Amino acid sequence: MMKNDNEEIMALSHLVKASTNEMMKLNASLQESEQRYKSLFDHNPDLIYSMDLAGVITSVNASLTRLLGYRQQEVLKTSAITYVLEADQLSVINCFNQSIHERPQSFTAKLFHKKGYTLEFCITNLPIIVNGEVVGVYGIGKNVTKQKEAEEKIAHLAFHDLLTGLPNRNLFEQHLDKCLRKTVEAGEKTAVIFIDLDQFKMVNESLGHQAGDQFLKYAAKQMKKRIGRQSMLSRYAGDEFMLVINGLSGAEEAGRISRKLSEALAVPLSYHGQEFVLTASMGISIYPDDGLTSDVLIKNAGIALHRAKEKGRGEWEFFKGEMNEFKVERLTMESFLRHAISKDELSLYFQPQISLDDGKVIALEALVRWNHPRLGIVSPGLFIPLAEETGLIGHIGRWVLNEACRQLKKWHETINSELSISVNVSGRQFQKLDFVYEVKEALQRSKIDPRFLHLELTESMMVENVQYGINIMRELKELGIKISIDDFGTGYSSLSYLKDFPIDILKIDQSFIRNLSKSDHNSTDAAIVRAIITMCKGLSVTALAEGVETKQQLLVLKDYGCDHVQGFFIGKPVCAAEVENLFHTYHTKSS
Repeated sequence: MMKNDNEEIMALSHLVKASTNEMMKLNASLQESEQRYKSLFDHNPDLIYSMDLAGVITSVNASLTRLLGYRQQEVLKTSAITYVLEADQLSVINCFNQSIHERPQSFTAKLFHKKGYTLEFCITNLPIIVNGEVVGVYGIGKNVTKQKEAEEKIAHLAFHDLLTGLPNRNLFEQHLDKCLRKTVEAGEKTAVIFIDLDQFKMVNESLGHQAGDQFLKYAAKQMKKRIGRQSMLSRYAGDEFMLVINGLSGAEEAGRISRKLSEALAVPLSYHGQEFVLTASMGISIYPDDGLTSDVLIKNAGIALHRAKEKGRGEWEFFKGEMNEFKVERLTMESFLRHAISKDELSLYFQPQISLDDGKVIALEALVRWNHPRLGIVSPGLFIPLAEETGLIGHIGRWVLNEACRQLKKWHETINSELSISVNVSGRQFQKLDFVYEVKEALQRSKIDPRFLHLELTESMMVENVQYGINIMRELKELGIKISIDDFGTGYSSLSYLKDFPIDILKIDQSFIRNLSKSDHNSTDAAIVRAIITMCKGLSVTALAEGVETKQQLLVLKDYGCDHVQGFFIGKPVCAAEVENLFHTYHTKSS
């Protein structure tokens, strides 16, 4: 009996010991779980809080106090909704109610920081379930304030100009569509004003793009002061602005606003110690008189702008029906110009350049002319700008280059083997990546000595992108050709770069030659011409004066030491068939 009792006691002891071990393991597991939960709760970078079924806060983690600035004691036993921005409170309450019905919710809301400003959080509500019943709600919030700000900034940039802060083209066109819908309902008028800053390209070319940016910001600021709440001013493209005015009683009001914009721009702008006054040309179209859609109104305002520019600087013009005829004529001319080369309608005329040492013709400048069977002789002043604008200048420039080289080869064989040809290069042509290749090709086809080809580049073309221009000029010089800078003196930035340009000839602009006089050597023009000629000698560059129209101008230039001249007094442009007579006339005269 004793033996059996001892065995039972031993068995019971082992059972108790085993149960105790299990309990200890369970407690250890529970403690570990609690520590894991506490670690997750306390050290989570996102704010975490718990609420009872009434929405009263029962616990918060350290991140909440760090992110919102409150101490735990200030937050506990307070209603969670009091920390939510009023505009977000209704949606937050709805999400809370969904959560206590075991439906987790995610939402964004702005919460108040203790200092009074708000931060935006992406919050997830999770039900707290104990013994199968919801006893409260956990809230886990991630601070997305910076992310939201970045998204808003990106959205802003998508519809606003980075430089001026004005609405961009996309936002303007959307706004105009909305305005037209409202105008239809109200029976009022809407005006579209197309604004283009006058001679802005010259600002960029002479003072640089940084100055251009300052001028654009100033123009935007000044014009914005003069528009009302029912208007939207946008930077449409480059130096072009667009203004829509809604709720007009009549077209006259658009004219008054245009006048106000001109007055706003007339306030002088100070830049690097100098004062500048901006002017702008404007074209106005009115809904519904000049169009029923935004596309048509913008197009017609653009047509009116072109007419305003024809009148001069600082002018504005209303769209008129007959202006469409002007647009049609322009489109017709563009269509004709596209076929001018293939139909053999282009030809070259040649103007002589003579040496003042011996009076002999040393070069001819090639000038393109267009003779259309229907339009007749079209002025270069009309078709060259059109060719530049449409991109046709590249094809025309290549044809001129090849034709001039081909013609020179003939004259080398028949007239004079030392004659040179001067060919103008357009800005678009010069910027083409294959321009140097085009020059090589023209030399190879014609088989002329490269030193007899002179390429004329404008001063403004060079200062637009100085380093690029220098690199291309060096490549051209390596071919053996000569380089001229045309219209020198009309820009502002060239003197600082001139020493770096690998040029051979400097053409003094005719505007300085026009007023030269034997009796007045103290005029500003005379001083400028003398200075340019002196500078050319110092740089070992040939000075060529263009636009010489009188014998007196010729004599003054000779006194100043100018090397070469050209102009109507020397000889007007003539066709290829007349060059031989012209050449012999000058060489007989100088013999």
